[in-house]
Formats: sequence, structure tokens, C-alpha cells
Amino acid sequence: MTLPGQTAGVSVFFDPITTDLHISRTSASIAYAAGTLAGILPAPIIGRWIDKRGPRLTATIIAGGLALACAFMAFVESAVTLLIGFALLRGMAIGGLSLVSQQVVNLWFVHRRGIAAAAASLGLAAGSMIFPQLIDFLISLCGWRGAYLVLALLVALTMLPVAAALFRDRPEKFGLTTDAGLPPAKKEIREEPSFTRDQALRTGVFWLLTAVAFLTNAIGTALLLNHFSIMRAAGITRDSAIYVLGFYASVQAAVTLSTGALLDYYEPRRLVPLAMLLLGTACALPAFGSGIAVSWLYALSLGGAYGAQQAIGAAGYAQYFGRDHLGAIRGASFIFGISGAAFGPLPFAASIDWTGGYSVALICSLVLCFACGVGAFAVRRPSSLVSN
Repeated sequence: MTLPGQTAGVSVFFDPITTDLHISRTSASIAYAAGTLAGILPAPIIGRWIDKRGPRLTATIIAGGLALACAFMAFVESAVTLLIGFALLRGMAIGGLSLVSQQVVNLWFVHRRGIAAAAASLGLAAGSMIFPQLIDFLISLCGWRGAYLVLALLVALTMLPVAAALFRDRPEKFGLTTDAGLPPAKKEIREEPSFTRDQALRTGVFWLLTAVAFLTNAIGTALLLNHFSIMRAAGITRDSAIYVLGFYASVQAAVTLSTGALLDYYEPRRLVPLAMLLLGTACALPAFGSGIAVSWLYALSLGGAYGAQQAIGAAGYAQYFGRDHLGAIRGASFIFGISGAAFGPLPFAASIDWTGGYSVALICSLVLCFACGVGAFAVRRPSSLVSN
């Protein structure tokens, strides 16, 4: 249900909004970037609130806020109000609901955290398959403003009762054990670490995970936000581009689950080069090729990159730093990681305005993916002594 504020959902609205408001794609991209950055600034505060008050109250308030943000989007009239709308929408969906949803899973699972976090994250992939088609249908039925009002009602009727009825703090408070009482997936069991936010910020692995999130969000957001434009340049119709989005989401779901299973046996940093290889491939394909075959391979690579990063990010911070201060740590990581979604579309907008294509931005993105993948080999697991 974060999809109304995710790029895969917003991208379907992008062309109708720019046409109706008579603004350029660059202006809309700037509004999206500024709105995303403004929206995620409260993430550290939300993270600390989760640590103190628990996820139930936090999730309920945020779900109501997301419904109101969708309703607000139906009434934007200019680039300024569009920026405000994006800030509310992105903040509630990404910096709020996504953060607290990942947090509650990490609180309930430790040794089986990889597969549990990945399984929970399948909802995002499922939403990416369902919402683009749903939104496109709603826009054709009642316009983009009416579509946002329907989404507001949908969020209110689903996430509000789910958050209020089902979200709970860590299981120890209820006399239960983590991992649903299941035995660990591997024989070697490490003592659960307990890093504070400041201690986590001094480790290389925190910045590696954050760099992966930054690049995936920056490049992935730019690609998805300009999805229909990129597909049109490759000779793909809008209807076919919708199906490509659905294929991307199905790949994302499969890779998320398989990466999550691997995380119960391997450290997250070991899987970073795989995520960066897939993301780099997604950049190279539209830069050097075109046609229907390239578009499907592109969706395969991008879905794989998002799926791998999603599982790594969902479980990685808790695996390295423990649960005691996880809300504060994840809140800080969201500021840096999700800021990629704010800045990523800008080079792509500049590339299309200045050169008439996306090749320059895509090639630069490919280089950054390669650098991050190589850098993963230099990072070491943080010592438990840091937490003492």
C-alpha cells in the first residue's frame, strides 16, 4: 500500500499531470526531487518514535497521513502545490509506512530475518504488478485527480485497520520468542549485536548498505519515473510499457525472496556486487540497445536489482546492528538512501534536455554501479567490540 507514493505508482501519473498543469518534465522532476527530499527529512524522528512508542501507534498515524496525502494530490494546481503533494506522498509512503513496516518484521525475526523480511517485501513487488494497471485504469475512468481520490479511500480502508489491529512491538514483551519459535537456519549462531546510531554511523558496512540504497533509488527512480519516455524512445507503446512494468515487478518479487533466503546463510555485504551488477546491466541496455527484446531484458535486470537491494536493505541493518536502536539507525539510513530518489531523476532530466537522450546519464550511472560493486570487497563486518 506504499505504491501510491512509490515511483512505480507515481510514474503512471507523470504524463497526465505534466499535461494538465502545463509544466515541463524537468519542472515536474524537480518538484518530485524536492518533494522526496523534504518528505524523508522526518525519517530519523519517526525512527526514534518507533523505538520509544512501538510500531502500532506509529503505523496507524502514518497510514491515515498517507490517505490524506493521496487526497491532497487530487487538488494540486501548480508546480508549487505539486511539490508539496509529492513531499506529503513520499514522506508518508517511503519515510513513514515503509520504514515502520520493515521495522516490525525486524523486531520479530532475528536468525530467520532474511527470508522473513524478503517475504514481507513481496508486498511491494505485488503492488508494483497491480498498481500501475489499476492506476492506468482509474485515470482512463475518472481522470488522474479522481484516481488519487480512489487511492486515498483504498489506503484508508486497508492500511488503517491493518496497522491498528496487527502491528505489534517486539515479541519478548508478549512472552513470545523471535523467529516464530523456529530453529536458526545455520549452525553457527552469533550473539545479537547492539549498536547505537552513532556507533553504526562509524562503520564501513553502514555506508556500504546506504550507498547501495542510494544508487538503487537514484537510478531506479530515474528509470521508473521516465519509464514511458524511455520505452517510447525504444519504440515500445504505452500499453506494452505497462506490461514491461508488470514483468519488472514479477522479477523483483522472485529475486527479493531468493536473496532473502541467501541472507540467512550469507552476510548482506557479500551480495552487494550481485545487486550492483544487475543495476549496471539495467543502465547499459537502454544506453546501447533498443527494441522489444532489450526492453524485456532491461526489466529483468532492473527488477533483479531492486529485488536484491530490497532484501539486503530490509534485513542488513538489523543483522549487523541489532534491534535495540534499529529505528534510529534505519531512520538515519533512510535520509541518505532515499535521498537518491530525490536527486536521481535530475541528471536524467538534464540529459534529455541537453542531449535529446538518456545515454550520458545511463553511462555515468553504469560507472557508479561498478565502483560500488568493487568497493563492497573492501568493507569488513563490524566488530562486536564497537557496541561495547
